[in-house]
Amino acid sequence: MNADLLPIFLHVPAGVFRMGTFERDLSALARRYGGTRESYREEAPQHEVALPAFALAATPVTNALYATFVRATGIAPPLHWRGTLPPAALHDHPVVDINWHEAVAFCQWLTASLQQTSVVVQGLAPPYHFRLPSEAEWERSARGSDGRQFPWGDEFRAELANTRESNLGSSSVVGSRPEGISPIGAHDMAGNVWEWTASLDALYPYQRNDGREDPTREGRRMMRGGCYVNPQGYARCACRFRLAPTVRNEFTGFRLAI
Repeated sequence: MNADLLPIFLHVPAGVFRMGTFERDLSALARRYGGTRESYREEAPQHEVALPAFALAATPVTNALYATFVRATGIAPPLHWRGTLPPAALHDHPVVDINWHEAVAFCQWLTASLQQTSVVVQGLAPPYHFRLPSEAEWERSARGSDGRQFPWGDEFRAELANTRESNLGSSSVVGSRPEGISPIGAHDMAGNVWEWTASLDALYPYQRNDGREDPTREGRRMMRGGCYVNPQGYARCACRFRLAPTVRNEFTGFRLAI
């Protein structure tokens, strides 16, 4: 394992943050971003959530890092790769075409692999136990504790996120918009690619121990962050989306937590 392929990890202390959207703001969201008030109902109510300390990767998993998993395990690579290697131009882009089960398997494989080496992960002390972040951990990392709309504040700025407004039409190198970092210092929390979380699709208020974090339960899993083909409304920190865990597409990747 090449340590240079591993992301830096950012520590998030235990504490309380404001998750979701106030009901009084749902109509305003519909006017600004389209749809109806009910389109945003799943984000409400805004509520306080207490989380224990955790660490989150500063960037999503790249194609180059995921390729080490493909070569070591023989798992099927993303469809747009050339055999077991991604196109050279995409080495530092987030890996996509990964379903939820494959993302979980990668976390388990990386945990086992690093237990057998002396590789040091920046920002962490061994032993390492990698996993997907919960939906609450992802949102806490994206918006901080003050309920902001985007990682950098309440107003959208097209130059800070790879969304439809950037007119790029494809993913971009991870961390390539450093001025758009979140309060904890995480990159690409708005746009670039959707990111799988550990959490099942369930209504608010968020309850960490109500079964939604059970990895063995069937059901759709939540995704966060929006992607390069979505308009800015999907890049809001509170925006929720979900897919069946068997689905993969060119817009969806993941990042690590611990």
